[in-house]
Amino acid sequence: MTVWAIADLHLSFARPERRERYAGRWRDHAAKVEREWRAVVRADDLVLLPGDLSMARNHRDVQPDLAWLDRLPGTKVLAPGNHDAWWNGAAKVRPLLRPSELAVGGDAVATHGLVVCGTLGAPVPADEPSPEQADASTAALDELDQALAAAQSLRLRDEPLYVLWHYPPFDQHGRPGPCVDRLTRAGVTVCVYGHLHIQGQWSRTVQGNVGGIRYYCVAADAVGFRPLRVDPRVR
Repeated sequence: MTVWAIADLHLSFARPERRERYAGRWRDHAAKVEREWRAVVRADDLVLLPGDLSMARNHRDVQPDLAWLDRLPGTKVLAPGNHDAWWNGAAKVRPLLRPSELAVGGDAVATHGLVVCGTLGAPVPADEPSPEQADASTAALDELDQALAAAQSLRLRDEPLYVLWHYPPFDQHGRPGPCVDRLTRAGVTVCVYGHLHIQGQWSRTVQGNVGGIRYYCVAADAVGFRPLRVDPRVR
């Protein structure tokens, strides 16, 4: 079994949008993702999707996106991103999911011999955040605490612990956000995130082993629209 991750698929089968208006690399990107996914992911693998799966606005419009995802190999674990307007909580989303799909949002699941938890998260707050930014950060950290607590209750034999957190955990200067200390204290194995779509950001964002946790930016265009291998054997 191999663990993969990819974020920011930005699917829109119900109401197609021309995503290439943002950058030419997005032309026919769903077809690219499917081709690359099928090239590496096997049926017994696990694929983590930390946010921005779909541009759908409601449960009806997300149906073809979830159906497309279900047809791809592997078991998928979804968490929300800032564009997932259709997501109104993991409990309400789970009845929509297909057999190969799981969801985490302030909670956790045990699957494939490891534990996965996650939440939307929030950007690293500025040095002097606005009240709105401070409130968003506090709410995200509270939900992360819930997710990590749920994960620890499922972690019976010190299984690898994966966290899905949509936003970069470090700021543009490489300074850790407030989530990083929580992840370190919880003994997290891997944290996957996305959200970054400007090429200049990809080389500056923090990746690799930091404090015993491996961080991966897996925004779809940052990884060439191919799921990135992030299982515990990768160093």
